[in-house]
Amino acid sequence: MRYTRYEYKKSGRLKFICSVVVIVVMSLGGGVYVSNLIFAGKELQSINGNNLMQTSVSDNDGKIQNVIALQCGYYTKEENAKELINSLTKYCQPFIVEDDGKYRVMAGLYTEEDGIKKIDEFKQKKIDVAKIDLNISNDNIENKKIIEIVDGFLEIINKFQDNEVKSIKTKEFKTWSDKIINDDSATKTKKLDDLDKYINNLPDEIDRTNNSSNMQGLYKLIKN
Repeated sequence: MRYTRYEYKKSGRLKFICSVVVIVVMSLGGGVYVSNLIFAGKELQSINGNNLMQTSVSDNDGKIQNVIALQCGYYTKEENAKELINSLTKYCQPFIVEDDGKYRVMAGLYTEEDGIKKIDEFKQKKIDVAKIDLNISNDNIENKKIIEIVDGFLEIINKFQDNEVKSIKTKEFKTWSDKIINDDSATKTKKLDDLDKYINNLPDEIDRTNNSSNMQGLYKLIKN
């Protein structure tokens, strides 16, 4: 199985190479557009150096809306919520969130793009589903760190959408997250500190038996 390494900072040489490429492309007339693509986001690279891709964090009046939760039920009795969980397990990694004595049945956390695809899949199967936007302000460096770590963690936990993926080791993700969170001496906000503790307390290996609890914990961190 192939794991993914998430690189928060590019090396100086890579920056230099990218700069040269941008200058050349700009001289051909399309540089402004291409340079925006190159410097808009972060790199995600597989361990073996293949399948390089880029994602970007986009602004929308100071908000980012690319993380969504899908809710499939809301019950006063936990046993009813558990019944729905059992029926959803073959389609996703569902979890329950207790909210003022009631129980929300969540069908996972997703990026906006993946979540829309999942909604379409549920609708085709006649499964009721509602989208909950989890907006994180990116108006300061602390929140930008949270956004990037959440995005990276979603990449990991949603690999279980592939039935061939049985488990995922978390060592590299923990190392990557630590470099992002503790890359300077600035005081951490409570939310970032809670996220740091949450990542450090993840099991060494995530499998299908504990992935739901991991998503439950991440949901609460984002929502609070």
